[in-house]
Amino acid sequence: MPELLPSLSGSVMTIALRDAREQLRDRFLLWATLALIAAAAVSLVTGAIALHGDAATYAAARAQLLALGKDASAIAAPEFYPLKLMRGMIEQIEIMGAVIALVAGYRAAAAERGRQTLALILTRPMPHWAYTLAKIIGGMGLAAVSLAVVFLATAILLPIVSGIGLTMGDVGRLVLTWAAGVLYLSALFTLGFGFSLWAKSPASGLIYAFALWILVVLVAPQIGDTMDPDNQVAGGVFAQLSIPKAEQDRIKAGFAGYETFRNGIEVASVTKHFERFTFAVLGIKDTYTGAPLAKVMAEKQGDLLFLFLFSLGLGGLALLRPINPDRLTKES
Repeated sequence: MPELLPSLSGSVMTIALRDAREQLRDRFLLWATLALIAAAAVSLVTGAIALHGDAATYAAARAQLLALGKDASAIAAPEFYPLKLMRGMIEQIEIMGAVIALVAGYRAAAAERGRQTLALILTRPMPHWAYTLAKIIGGMGLAAVSLAVVFLATAILLPIVSGIGLTMGDVGRLVLTWAAGVLYLSALFTLGFGFSLWAKSPASGLIYAFALWILVVLVAPQIGDTMDPDNQVAGGVFAQLSIPKAEQDRIKAGFAGYETFRNGIEVASVTKHFERFTFAVLGIKDTYTGAPLAKVMAEKQGDLLFLFLFSLGLGGLALLRPINPDRLTKES
């Protein structure tokens, strides 16, 4: 048994690296990553230009005070939070990135089945779960590299357009967001790969994966948002009616059961957990703007844990389900 483990781990890494090389040579991944960068850049530029204008206005006012021989502290220095502008990028990863991951998982399964290499691999003394693990590792690596390119491009573009540099703390928050994104996309890659591998045909598997994705990622959060009264009125119902905070808490207490049910539907989506975690870490949600990272992590560790367990659970299901060679028909 000890002699088998190095050989098995070597086979897993060989398949994972081979799969990663093949997908890197495939133009799909290149064009998909470029499209994601373009979408993120478009959503970033408008806000960055506005932020640049605010920074320039403050700099001009400060320079004028100094030219008049006055103390520049007479104008309070504004606090700029450039990471708040990455809201559009996160939303692009939630939807566009998820679609790319599903299709990448489908292509990883369809390529093996179409060339009949999978049936050949399964004739070797290698457990089926080891092959599946290799493909998942390859997909996770591709997700990590693609997202790293997207984050690097936006991190370079943001200071250039906005004129506000990123601190080391900002870089740390971006790294955490990148890691959460890798978990999220890896789970969806596994979903697309698993369905395409187990179904009678890869195309059918992709349809099943998309149907489940639409239900969990798009429908469930939308139902939860629609059931929230605050989302039906700009600024929130309580704000529009000028209801005091104490009265708000009393009213909410009377609808605690409803709110629990509504929130339960909303957080059934892994996308919602990814969004809540990243919006808090990047300070996009006003409640967490400027908050220390340690405080944010303490409050949002549940969302990160859900992301991890969701990815781990899908991976576990994929590893435990055996592959039936009799269903691996060649694609026409």
